[in-house]
Amino acid sequence: MTNDFDVVVAGGGPVGLMLACELRAAGVAVLVLERRARPERAVKAGSMGPLAAEAVRGLGLGAELRAAEEAANERDLRLTGKPGGPREHFGGIFLDPSLASDPDRRRVRVDQPALEDILARHARSLGVDVRREHEVTGLSQDGDGVSVDVATPAGALRLRCAYLAGCDGGRSTVRELAGFGFAGTPGSLTGRDGVVRLSEEARRALPRGFHHTERGVFVFAGFGADRVASVEFDGPPADPAAPLTLADLEASVRRVSGVEVVIDELLSGFVYTDEARQATTYRRGRVLLAGDAAHVYAPFGGQGLNVGLADAANLGWKLAAQVHGWAPAGLLDTYTAERHPVAAGLLDNTRAQAALMRPDPQSRALRELFAEFTGLEPVTRRIVDMKTGQSVRYAVGDDHPLAGTLCPDLPLDGAVAGAATTLRDRLGRGRGLLLDLAGRAEVRAGIAPWSARVGTVTARAKVDGVDAMLLRPDGCVAWVLPQGAAYRAEALTGALRTWFGEGETG
Repeated sequence: MTNDFDVVVAGGGPVGLMLACELRAAGVAVLVLERRARPERAVKAGSMGPLAAEAVRGLGLGAELRAAEEAANERDLRLTGKPGGPREHFGGIFLDPSLASDPDRRRVRVDQPALEDILARHARSLGVDVRREHEVTGLSQDGDGVSVDVATPAGALRLRCAYLAGCDGGRSTVRELAGFGFAGTPGSLTGRDGVVRLSEEARRALPRGFHHTERGVFVFAGFGADRVASVEFDGPPADPAAPLTLADLEASVRRVSGVEVVIDELLSGFVYTDEARQATTYRRGRVLLAGDAAHVYAPFGGQGLNVGLADAANLGWKLAAQVHGWAPAGLLDTYTAERHPVAAGLLDNTRAQAALMRPDPQSRALRELFAEFTGLEPVTRRIVDMKTGQSVRYAVGDDHPLAGTLCPDLPLDGAVAGAATTLRDRLGRGRGLLLDLAGRAEVRAGIAPWSARVGTVTARAKVDGVDAMLLRPDGCVAWVLPQGAAYRAEALTGALRTWFGEGETG
């Protein structure tokens, strides 16, 4: 059987679109199947973390992100009289983001629907085939590819692809059909979150901010519009898939806050619990998972987009390398090896946040003690780095402190004519990058056999004590030459072979 597409992506939300854009930019024929007729408008995230923002900038969408953030900030200011920009908190304990290891790597104020629109437009510009009202109903795989059964408005359809990526959310059909294990802990609470129009009386009576009460937690924020949320610790929702209703949200906020709130209109909203589960592996043969299909958790602290889009950035170039036939042995398996521990940590930190938010006396005492600890700068730094992904470090076979970290979007000064001005402008499209910071000709010569897969730029950048770095397409630092150190060709060659296969000769 011949394959109709190199990769089929099930799920047209931000993670699926991000993966599709990464693949298409690397020259892969990709199809996106989305069961919904229209994009999701519920504001499930009001911002994106720095790793996600850097990955999106790597698609060449920096200007679009800046414009979306400016529009969101202007809307917040107009509606609330003050910026509604993202804040870091852990279980309702607010943290100073300036204490991060690199405070310049910050959250970006972009609502999830706005981000999805940006990625959808970019996917269309790249020629990605996105088909709505197309739902995966069955699959089978063999040594050459995957057969995918799809329900469409025109009837049943069967497609063939070399690889299938499940980005179809927490109740992933692909995950279930492919037989992935999904281990974790059940839900113990019900959260409700809505963008609303409140009555004027309610806007005056309901205190703004994040509040712990004897009945749970409630939040009232002006984040582009009135946003109210509640968390009640009386067990998970009877039907987690049921839509949020105005009456249900209003009643819950009243119970928790003690204020007789009147909600005039529910614009969008959702129900969630703190179920925390993760696929035991992210790959079964030719089927892979990313985003919520690979891991589900409570949306505490706004970490989901950051982790899901970083999944897509990690997987995209590796899957493209596999499709194009130059991937070294085991490259695709490093996706699970690198990203599975990140999500495991995320599940644990959301469990910890749920424990801090509970209204019982023991949890209140724990919360007060934890809040005291966050007054210590190293503690806050550790938590903020964890939440923003700055603590992520992959095992790449190099013991330099920068090796395995995800490099920020560094400004590049004094680059050769025609070179871009930031690191992310030169990364992506399935290609790595050698960043020569000291004009070392032997390093540039060493990379020549890999020039089809790795670009080179000689420039100055704010990286102390480093003469050169090799970066993978996802921004991971794969090799470092310290300042003034002797060049060892075998070290660079080993890193190149590990991540970019064999070089070309002749």
